[in-house]
Amino acid sequence: MGDVIAVTGAGGFLGRAVVARAREKSHPVRAILRGDPPDAWAADPGIEVIRADLRHELPSLDDAAAVIHAAARMSGDDAAQARDTITPGAALLQRAAQAGARLVLVSSISVLGTRDLAPFALVDEATPVEPHPERRDAYTRAKLAQERGACEISARYGAQLRIVRPGAIFGPGRLWNAHMGIELGPLVLGPRHAGELPLCWLPHAAQILVLAATRPQAQTIELIHALDDDRPDRARFLAALGRRGLPLGWRGFDVAARALTPLGPRLPGLLRREVLRARLMPLRYANARAHALGFRAEAGFEAAMADARRARA
Repeated sequence: MGDVIAVTGAGGFLGRAVVARAREKSHPVRAILRGDPPDAWAADPGIEVIRADLRHELPSLDDAAAVIHAAARMSGDDAAQARDTITPGAALLQRAAQAGARLVLVSSISVLGTRDLAPFALVDEATPVEPHPERRDAYTRAKLAQERGACEISARYGAQLRIVRPGAIFGPGRLWNAHMGIELGPLVLGPRHAGELPLCWLPHAAQILVLAATRPQAQTIELIHALDDDRPDRARFLAALGRRGLPLGWRGFDVAARALTPLGPRLPGLLRREVLRARLMPLRYANARAHALGFRAEAGFEAAMADARRARA
């Protein structure tokens, strides 16, 4: 077997898939999680289970070749994100860097700033991050803080770092995403346009993260967007999900949000222009760096969605 890959958040939606992918590729895994592991792991000698609450204790990483840091809160205010995501994550990555491990941080495509982009612009790793994080949500601010902290740790210790920014990950039990619009009972209220949804099927996200942990690295810090090759528009997504949409023009959404801008952060998410544009503006996306890393798509969108719906059932 190869070098050990440590995975934090190993019991979560993404973490379990990463552990499974690493084992498929015969990499020994140190699975770090707070709760109970899946029963199937007990029969696999290649998985070492470490129960640890990163807020209070850090596991040993001395023999890990790479650490995939996937543990994070998905909701909560700034105080909760600082307590449960930013502070323990920085401590974990610092310990990993001191141990000589490659750092792989699971960030999010939500960190990008899209307010100044034109509709249907191409979004890639060169797209600037959000310049006004105070106008976004606490999750986005936490991911921005994680990225800054990881880069500082990499520079301080000379550690190799890959920041992987998945799009909206979908899989069993998680089919919906905030890029679709607003749910009104059985209907979905959202803009009608041919822009792409920045989706990443769960097995694809896991594949890219394991590649990030194991493939040689030319630069000390690398950014990689984890996105599917086959990125549908909203109409195609709704059809695959078996939902009906109530389409509205994109410009109406944008004009309304711009008129409400003086109210600032008091507004709910989609009424703030920065949030609206990040989620609903028609854009195109690129995943060339994921392919350069070795990513190969395993299914198109409809097949991936069908698989996710079958597995959920």
